[in-house]
Amino acid sequence: MKLYFDDEGFDGQLQRTIGKCDSGMANVGECLYIASRITPGDRDSWYSEWSRFADGLMAQAAAAERGGHATSAASLRLRASEYYRQAFFWHRDEFGAKELTTAYRASVDAFRRVLADLPRPSRIVEGDTPGYLFAPSGTGPFPTILHIGGYDGTAEELYASAYPALDRGWAFVGLDGPGQGSVLYDRRVPQRPGWENVVPGMFDLVAGLPNVDARQIVLVGRSFGGLLASRGAAGEPRLAALIVDPGQCDMAAVLAARFGELWKGVDDPAAKGQFDALLKIPALRTLLGPRMLTNGVADPQSYFQDMRRYTSVELAPSIRCPSFVTDNETDHVSAGQGQQLHDAMTCPKVFRRFTREEGAEGHCEGMAPIVFWTAAFDWLDTTLH
Repeated sequence: MKLYFDDEGFDGQLQRTIGKCDSGMANVGECLYIASRITPGDRDSWYSEWSRFADGLMAQAAAAERGGHATSAASLRLRASEYYRQAFFWHRDEFGAKELTTAYRASVDAFRRVLADLPRPSRIVEGDTPGYLFAPSGTGPFPTILHIGGYDGTAEELYASAYPALDRGWAFVGLDGPGQGSVLYDRRVPQRPGWENVVPGMFDLVAGLPNVDARQIVLVGRSFGGLLASRGAAGEPRLAALIVDPGQCDMAAVLAARFGELWKGVDDPAAKGQFDALLKIPALRTLLGPRMLTNGVADPQSYFQDMRRYTSVELAPSIRCPSFVTDNETDHVSAGQGQQLHDAMTCPKVFRRFTREEGAEGHCEGMAPIVFWTAAFDWLDTTLH
């Protein structure tokens, strides 16, 4: 479904931010105004308009704070944090890029200034996989969502998924892992497929936090996190449940279908020039540059070779906890792999395909994340009693 831009990438990212309106991290009117000022396809225009508007919100927040309006200041900074994150999205191809370093730091700083004014307890989580804990009011221990991000997400962005948990009496922890957020941009640790060796450490970290019920920690992975979380669950038998949206199990298969004949030369050294030539195509340079940086590789052919390691079907039978696996009838990213992952699992499991008729069209249910969370928590209520 087109929202504003003809450019599919620009429009998809605009929808990604508008999908956060329910959480207070965005506003429809603001987002559409920002979009109206962007030159389609121009990543520099994208950066300048999102960051300029975020700067304005931060100035308003400072004025509100001086006037004693702490709640208004927090609301303004929360939206600014998301808009700064959006600003650097198309500039993630170089660690030293001014746009990335400036807007990423501004996003984190704005978000952390909000924490003290949130209506429910929150805290920064330190460690190898840093992030944030949000808890319901009252005394715990609480059942807890351990949420990991996708290919280009940040722990700050995951706050948009916290409110459905908090409203139901769950604690929520959003963490950055290898190749994500602060672990990538601050520590420069690239992505890796072996999250079966990452999630156990995350579990230990979360289980040691105050008010967390270690017997009821549920791992959630969305977007690329659907693949990472499924691998992670295979290495962590203490999880109470697993939720992946969408289920993904073979990233190379999707790339092979997209690049057709070129893919046949992925292991041929003589084909390196053909792969390098992809970077001369602006749209593919924008697509591949950030992915090469995230994976810690230097050229497109190496990136494609590396992505063949990102599979989960062979580990799916090792997942022991009850699992909720989704897909979406209009998701071109998952390419129907949710059903494939579900079928490879041997644990108690449920498969759910979201549809356009629900208003939940597209990758990760597009602009209707509440449809996903309603289904997920209803399943959790039934499964974990």
